[in-house]
Amino acid sequence: MKTDSQVGICHPVEEAHWYMDRFHFLERRCMEALASWVWTTGDLDAKQLFGLHAYEDMMTADLFLQRTKELHPGVPTYGWEPKPLQLESLDALCREVARASTLGQKLLGLYGALKPWLLEQYAAYLQTADTILEGPSIRLLEQTIQQKQHQIADGLELAWEKLGGDAAAQADAEAWQARIKRLLTDAAALDGLISAPDAPLARFNGDRPASDPRMHLVYYSPSEGPSEEVDFDPQDETEIQQIMLSTLISVEMEAAELLCRILVEYPELPWQMRVQLSRQMWDECRHCVSQRRLLTLLGADLGTWPAITYINKMAGDEPDVLKRLIVLQRVVEGISVDQHRPRARGFLRQGDLGLVQMFDYILADEDTHIALSKWIPIVAGNDTARLQELASFQARKEQEYADYSAWLITKRRDLSRLFPPTATAAPQRGRDQ
Repeated sequence: MKTDSQVGICHPVEEAHWYMDRFHFLERRCMEALASWVWTTGDLDAKQLFGLHAYEDMMTADLFLQRTKELHPGVPTYGWEPKPLQLESLDALCREVARASTLGQKLLGLYGALKPWLLEQYAAYLQTADTILEGPSIRLLEQTIQQKQHQIADGLELAWEKLGGDAAAQADAEAWQARIKRLLTDAAALDGLISAPDAPLARFNGDRPASDPRMHLVYYSPSEGPSEEVDFDPQDETEIQQIMLSTLISVEMEAAELLCRILVEYPELPWQMRVQLSRQMWDECRHCVSQRRLLTLLGADLGTWPAITYINKMAGDEPDVLKRLIVLQRVVEGISVDQHRPRARGFLRQGDLGLVQMFDYILADEDTHIALSKWIPIVAGNDTARLQELASFQARKEQEYADYSAWLITKRRDLSRLFPPTATAAPQRGRDQ
């Protein structure tokens, strides 16, 4: 272990607290920018990268918050001049980064400008940190720097993959990158930009999440049914599995989109609730990636088959965040586990281990997600009328989902084998919900 006999190069606790608080804010805003882009970005590869990095940034923000709570000065001010957090300028900067309108702008603005600047801030702190007294902060920053380096490499790799061959898009993205770099180095350039550190980074009411143009999405609405007729006609077991995976990909991504939207639009939710929702969001992204991997191995890809999507139609514009979570965690996830378990057992009997492994891990995650609905009564509190309203809403959405399931079973051979279509074909909620 390195020991440094030099005494004197050290941040006073009060100053260290100031820095960790600012780092927490910046990481949280990065998370929210990435989460907002999961909603506004069509490209599925970018959505999944943004989802992963949003989760990582949330975890880093949480670590900085915990470190901030540990750093309480026990003596009067010394060694530095106390100053306000100045979150207004940081907020204005992050809002401008989040305002990027194209995929190229998002990638180069964040991974080519803001995150490299963050690396510089973290490295500068380390240069004036005492290796012994500030050990916890140093370890946190070293881990964060390593993570940011990986994020930047992945983000820039995706940028050149998506921008390659499109000179106009690349020039536009590079101009945006230069603008963000200018804002980072010239405080005066931030004048006139809107700042609201305590307000949501964005609002999406009325907007449909951006979808990948490679996908053929069919939107199912509880009141209107499907947006177009769907008549699957699989010729063999491989095509049956392709159809199943195509819809699972769209639904998992839709769940991630809804969670990202909640993370952005409701900053007032309890912090630990938001931390846990970010993990659920990343889980949904992981499920989507695993399903697409299997779809490719089965000889198909995005758009080979129509994919049904419905979660946003059931909950997206619901202004009550707890009702959105009821749809996702208690209705959709609850009934899904009752469908996934017999699927997994059926594939186990057939020896399709790739599908078995996928469903095995998804089931473990979904059970955890259902358990996260514990936050709904916590946030609702002891308001009896409110709790009754939420219960009535859940019952109504369960019936809507039952109607959707009954319709889907008539269209999908993989489901009709497990749940033969009848007048009450929808799976019944089991103990897992």
